[in-house]
Amino acid sequence: MVLSLLAVLATVTSAARAPASAPLAAPVPVTKATQGTLPPSNPPANIPPSPDFFQSCTGSRPDNSSACVNASLAAIDNAREQEGLPAMVLPSNWAQLTPQEQLYVATNLERTVRGLPPLTAMSSVLGQSAAGGAAGGYDPTPPSGFPASEWGSNWGGAIGNPLETVYLWMYDDGPGSSNIDCPQAGASGCWGHRDNVLINLPCQDCVMGTGFDATGWNGYPAWAELLVETSGSPAADFTWSQVTSYLPGAPKGSGMAAPAVGMVSTPDGGGYWLVSSDGGIYSFGDATFYGSMGGHPLSAPVVAMASTPDGRGYWEVSSDGGIFAFGDAAFAGSMGGQYLARPIVGMASTPDGRGYWEVASDGGIFAFGDAAFAGSMGGQYLARPIVGMASTPGGQGYWEVASDGGIFAFGGAPFFGSTGGMALNRPVVGISPTSDGQGYWLTASDGGIFAFGNAPFHGSTGGMHLDAPVVGMAAPSTSGYWLSAADGGIFAFDVPFHGSMA
Repeated sequence: MVLSLLAVLATVTSAARAPASAPLAAPVPVTKATQGTLPPSNPPANIPPSPDFFQSCTGSRPDNSSACVNASLAAIDNAREQEGLPAMVLPSNWAQLTPQEQLYVATNLERTVRGLPPLTAMSSVLGQSAAGGAAGGYDPTPPSGFPASEWGSNWGGAIGNPLETVYLWMYDDGPGSSNIDCPQAGASGCWGHRDNVLINLPCQDCVMGTGFDATGWNGYPAWAELLVETSGSPAADFTWSQVTSYLPGAPKGSGMAAPAVGMVSTPDGGGYWLVSSDGGIYSFGDATFYGSMGGHPLSAPVVAMASTPDGRGYWEVSSDGGIFAFGDAAFAGSMGGQYLARPIVGMASTPDGRGYWEVASDGGIFAFGDAAFAGSMGGQYLARPIVGMASTPGGQGYWEVASDGGIFAFGGAPFFGSTGGMALNRPVVGISPTSDGQGYWLTASDGGIFAFGNAPFHGSTGGMHLDAPVVGMAAPSTSGYWLSAADGGIFAFDVPFHGSMA
């Protein structure tokens, strides 16, 4: 592996590192309780990874295998123990996250365990700069005109997994490491990656850009990140609040054992089910409980569910493509145990309930039973990852939706418009069609609603303070819809409220 960094942090460089209109702020001491070793102090020596994750991971291609992730986590935990810190615990939806989101999460977990504030969001603009750094083999910098007062950036190449990358930046970055800016003890670049990860930002508003390129370093994977204190309000792709809901412990005020990941309504709209990442099912109104994976061991978290046409059964799907069928829902096959280039993020069932589709974050579609394959975005360029799907009422087609609200229509699914290319306050998390399939709604993680075709707007939680991000929606007809939050909260708009877990 090869590592490089912007050798000096913005807090100690000249004002040329930031726009003239945003003079550099003086470093602000951390006032909250901290643990471990923080800049300007550094570890006494490199800590070679133990276990040696290079034996479990490959640096020649992206590697998100369980063996690589587990070995990297164990090595991080061993290194943390030497600082008197607890083990790193990943969010339960880790496998669903994009490589860029995983790097963002891992970096923030190393900050927050030491009492430093998290970077609150992934900035779209900074992400473009970081992507350029990952592809070009250089440390990214804030783009011209971006209101950055303090910042630091890192780059690493020939590393297949973001946890490996963060390990090398944090624990194996001194003299004798692969840090090319630390050729000998006393060099200015020694422990510079670690200093950047743990940069002491006031975080009046601090954001991050992360980049990943599968062939960015001489054909090998490359990573880059840019940590910035800003006086602006840049558009965000992904937020820390979307992560905390999936960290250990039930959401505040919730009776759920794990965060909710979505919801489905009954055919008559008289009730709905909530599904959580551990496979738990919560029934309200006339929605009947037929069983769940809650309390059972899962190889991957549940990410979505779908109900049968008569409402007497449902399926759960996990990020590895496993399908769990309950009630009169028939098992027609799954991607569980098979190779997936990207994790599964959603599913939809056919009108007769004899088949279903799974969709992956790269837009790949997997059809089972009488579900017909009508095309997909798998293998094609995507500006943002796919986050969900919905099928037409007749089952002749389906839509895929990306986190920027881009819509991809296949088969008999009409295109009515999208938010792709628009600046969004928060990423889109789901899609729900109208009962006749002549329109659809998109919902963002702040509960913002975007209506297309004959889908009427009935209200939203966009602009409201939410205790937990919105993770899904359900619409029994054109008369209204529900939004579901990660803490099990339900928001009803022109439809009856049947209860919630919040």
